[in-house]
Amino acid sequence: MFGSGSNFTFRDYVQGTWGRFATPAGRVDYIMTKARLGGDLDAPERRLTRSLAPVREIMDPGDLDFNQLLQRDLDDHRVAVKLIPYLLKQEVTGPALFPPIVAILLPFRNKRPTTFPTLADPTQVEHDDTLWQEARAGKSFQVHRLVFPDGELHPANLGKLWWNQSEASLVVLDGQHRAMALLAIERTLSRSWQNNGEKFRPFYEHQVERLLDEYQVSELDLAKIEVPVTVCWFPDETGDPSRPHEAARKLFVDVNKEARPPSDSRIILLSDGELSNVLTRSLLSALRSRRDSHLPLYAVEYDNPEINTSRPARWSVMTNIHLLKMAVNRCVFGPSKYLTNLAQTIGGRESAKDRDEFMHAQLDLVSLLPEYLDDAGYQYDRDSIGDLKFPLGRAEVLADRFMETWGQAILILLSKAAPYAAHAASLTKFKENWDTTKTHAALAHDALFGGVGVYWTLRDGYDHYQDAVRNSEGPRPVKSDVIRAWDTLRDKQAEFDEHRAREYLGSTRPQVIKRCKIAFDVFNTHACQLGMVMALGSLWEMRKKQPGGVDLKDLPAFADALVTAWNTFFQMEHGRARDRKYAFSRDCSYPINQISQMDTPYAVYFRYFWMQALAIPEVWQHIAPWLINQDDFDTGLGHARRLYMDLCIKQKDKALEKSEPTLDPGKRKEKAEKLATQDLKKALRHWFEVSDQDFEAWRAGSAPHGSQAELDLGKEESKTVQMNPGS
Repeated sequence: MFGSGSNFTFRDYVQGTWGRFATPAGRVDYIMTKARLGGDLDAPERRLTRSLAPVREIMDPGDLDFNQLLQRDLDDHRVAVKLIPYLLKQEVTGPALFPPIVAILLPFRNKRPTTFPTLADPTQVEHDDTLWQEARAGKSFQVHRLVFPDGELHPANLGKLWWNQSEASLVVLDGQHRAMALLAIERTLSRSWQNNGEKFRPFYEHQVERLLDEYQVSELDLAKIEVPVTVCWFPDETGDPSRPHEAARKLFVDVNKEARPPSDSRIILLSDGELSNVLTRSLLSALRSRRDSHLPLYAVEYDNPEINTSRPARWSVMTNIHLLKMAVNRCVFGPSKYLTNLAQTIGGRESAKDRDEFMHAQLDLVSLLPEYLDDAGYQYDRDSIGDLKFPLGRAEVLADRFMETWGQAILILLSKAAPYAAHAASLTKFKENWDTTKTHAALAHDALFGGVGVYWTLRDGYDHYQDAVRNSEGPRPVKSDVIRAWDTLRDKQAEFDEHRAREYLGSTRPQVIKRCKIAFDVFNTHACQLGMVMALGSLWEMRKKQPGGVDLKDLPAFADALVTAWNTFFQMEHGRARDRKYAFSRDCSYPINQISQMDTPYAVYFRYFWMQALAIPEVWQHIAPWLINQDDFDTGLGHARRLYMDLCIKQKDKALEKSEPTLDPGKRKEKAEKLATQDLKKALRHWFEVSDQDFEAWRAGSAPHGSQAELDLGKEESKTVQMNPGS
């Protein structure tokens, strides 16, 4: 009854209790079984251990499709120092117990996601003198359920699942760390690291060997280690059309929704609950395709395991997934006030209705979708579609429209604007010149350019080593390849800074490298990057009012014109005292950037900087054909400048309150306005060719101090800005 069968063509199989359940991902069949360490090498339980696969080992990172992503950010450090000892150590208080690992059978061929052949209707067959109901999906997998001679299913619910490893893999859906603990022990025992996961070998092999020796673990002891496993498959996701990988992603979210809160990055990568997540993933997938005109994917941090983090941790990256989502939100979902009113600060709750209505216009849904549509049995009214309610079956259509327009435009800005093009180019040259012949150097290289999750493992491993050093009473612990890899990463940062200074400023003199680093401490903030993207959005809103209106398909060309204009600005007087490549830096003569904080809501002030750069005649000529009526631009620029000046006055007032506490509040405010005005006038004259006469004319005609913009600013400064999902 429990044999492998007499004439089957599938080598790998599991057997156990069969079951079925329904999820938002669809119908799921499963077999409850177990994986084992030790014992007969060909036993199904031992083979199951070897068959469990983290996503990172069955998908080529270079072929990663973010819409097929399940989970890739394994914490190898936690597995090595906590889970493996827990499995191997014989505690007198009782046996180690792991909750069941959940694995899903998915179609892969040559590490690329594919689809299963259609699962045929069940037939009755005899195997090992026992009757079974058999269903087969071509040469990919086969299912058996125990039946009575009359064809009725047996109440024992016994089942078997066979699969062909050349066409299918058991991907760990839940319990990936538990599964990796088993795999690490199994691969070390069988000396099979070279067959799978070779790059992760340094994290585990020495640790496992040391623990096996320290705990005096025998083959007999290992045979006692059994871990429950639930092997699942989607019987309805076979044949064409089917989307088993999308169903697996949905199941992953469903299985983990009550678990420890996932990181913000993972939510964006996995969840289909928001259309903005789907659109953000389409940006990452476009970068994965490695188009020559786009920044490389390794310049974007998208795997940060920390919860509620919005700032990149790696020094090598230029931006992160949170900035991409904010760009999607501001350009596509708005709401419109943030793009049309340049005196509007960011903060407070946003109307879902306003956001969804703006998205309809930004993606021109009228030309894309019918008024009424059916999606998997659900009826949709086009006017009701929004960020939280949209037809999943049309998600690809929506993403394509986004990528043809706003998505392409956003990537053009982040890829071609001079500072970001320089960062990406220097990072690529830095990568190509990296010697990876030594194990620790290869690990460090992988942490920045390849393996998702490796960086965090190295970081945690180094922290663990430092704790061991502090607590050691004997000789200093030996540095492993993991520790040497982290040391390499720290040493390489200075080398990268040199590459970037050469690419951006054409010099590697120490003072230039230092000033370049300070400049990029600004360029690589969310506030600066989102300000640039919001400038695109605001200028497009202005273009809508120009004669002839707009055509959505022109957005990428408009973004190209903007980049050409900005790059003209950055190239002006390059290498001289007034080198515009330092214009946004705070470490320069007469800096326009007086912003004391770089929080994301301050993007509205950086939008002003980006727009001010366009007003120089030599720069404006590149966008003049797009904005024929310059008066609209000048009016918006004036509002943006007033908003920024209000911020500068408020900051000066706060500084004076500390430095001159006895000064009368009225006098203090008057002095703050005078100082802020002087600083802004000098900066505009020096960097942006605004004459004192033009500046005073603007002041005379601008909104008076105490305007609604200033009141909004005061509210923003008086509390911590609570960013809603659209921020």
